[in-house]
Amino acid sequence: MKTPILIVVFSIICVKKILAQNTTITGFFPTIDHSGKLNNRFSYNNYWFGSIKPYASTEGSARALYLYAENGLTYKITDQFSFTNSYVYERQQPFEMNARNEHRLFQQITLNLPVNKANIKQRIRFDERWIENIKNHQFQFSHRIRYLLGNAISFSEKYYLLSYTEFFFNTTKGNKFQFNENWSILQLGYNINQNNAIEFGYLFIGWINDNQNNWFNQHYLQTTWVSKLNFNKHKTIYI
Repeated sequence: MKTPILIVVFSIICVKKILAQNTTITGFFPTIDHSGKLNNRFSYNNYWFGSIKPYASTEGSARALYLYAENGLTYKITDQFSFTNSYVYERQQPFEMNARNEHRLFQQITLNLPVNKANIKQRIRFDERWIENIKNHQFQFSHRIRYLLGNAISFSEKYYLLSYTEFFFNTTKGNKFQFNENWSILQLGYNINQNNAIEFGYLFIGWINDNQNNWFNQHYLQTTWVSKLNFNKHKTIYI
């Protein structure tokens, strides 16, 4: 139990300055996390979500803030170590006149360390981003590096606790190397069956919103449907 609490406390300390800023919203974050095992080495993954602000405020009307679709292929190097290459499409303000599109590729390495009933996860990801300029509809290229530290603790065959924090650093040439975004969660998971689970809990997102280093803080209630398929199951051959 100590590990996820420490991760969340560490996240709060690191983003204390972020939380002190005055641009804050709350909302809902419906998510689908689907993956499938193709064989002993390869698997695919789809991660889709939407961000919804269900009320009007000084930050704008009730609306969807962004939609996100990630589709990737993972190669398992060992039982603990894997490499993933993915394509991402993201659309901010998706139903507004000032909607902005982004196309992204990323490469990541993931290390999973099982410890008793827990699984400690570390991930390094490199994003290559093509972001639309809404004034001239041209795409500008940028990149960044991300580090995630997470933990999942199993209480029983049905229940588990999930926590992580992820830090984003700008690495684009001509801009200073800068911490400019953080995602942190603390959630409860319930295994419905062997292939499906539901995760429910708190998600914090904060990022730099302008040239004055003001932060946009987002507090969400996230619900995730997790589904898994295994196409590598042993098949009986009848003669």
